[in-house]
Amino acid sequence: MKNAVPFALACLWAGQASAIVNIENMRVGAPEPGYSGHIDLAVSGDSGNTETTEASLGGRLQHHRDQTTNFAILSYEYGETNDRRNTNATFLHARHIVQYRPTRAWEAYLQAEQDEFTRLSFRGLAGGGLRFTLMEEDDRIGLYLGAGAYYTRETLEQRAGLSDDGTDEYGRASFYLSYQHKLNPQVSLMSTTYYQPRLDDGDDFRALEQASLRVKMNDRLSLKLSVDISHDSRPPQAVEKTDVSYFTGLSYSF
Repeated sequence: MKNAVPFALACLWAGQASAIVNIENMRVGAPEPGYSGHIDLAVSGDSGNTETTEASLGGRLQHHRDQTTNFAILSYEYGETNDRRNTNATFLHARHIVQYRPTRAWEAYLQAEQDEFTRLSFRGLAGGGLRFTLMEEDDRIGLYLGAGAYYTRETLEQRAGLSDDGTDEYGRASFYLSYQHKLNPQVSLMSTTYYQPRLDDGDDFRALEQASLRVKMNDRLSLKLSVDISHDSRPPQAVEKTDVSYFTGLSYSF
């Protein structure tokens, strides 16, 4: 484990929770032996004609040994406008990865989340799959393909005038293509595309494209910028099909 203490840093976050979370963006480069991780804290607000408060807390803890990697991610977002809550979302993800060949790995994961303002009372899922290394040049360029499936249980809250509340259980296939390019020791680019069709209805699908830029300011501090475009072909009633969000902030690694 590196000799460092986790430290929270202020940053700015805008956007809405997506049905797909980009795990690839959280594992850039080869994992380091032992424990590692990071903690992020975002706080922003306005006062005067409009009173707003937004805050988010997130963290990642990883352990790597030989061909096995385990990591867990936790995040929470909260916001108010004129003393009325408009953001309240929690996310937890745990993953187990075994690199059984130089270009192949299998992985299994569990995930739980809730988002009050997309009417998501609870979503829990369990899944797994294979991850293929299509191209890798040292630690500079990488192209990766993932293929698998998961089973999920989702509960939507009841709202006046809407009729799709209740609990649904089903399976989805999950595919992703991830490209990583380290332009120089300080600057890295990444693009990841996810596609998740429902197993019993291919017209019901979710997709996500995330492009990001990471600039290392020193060995532990990085500036992060990203743009997300997410799409749900059949979202809950009163929820838009497509969301675009951006992130600009600082991350401290240990």
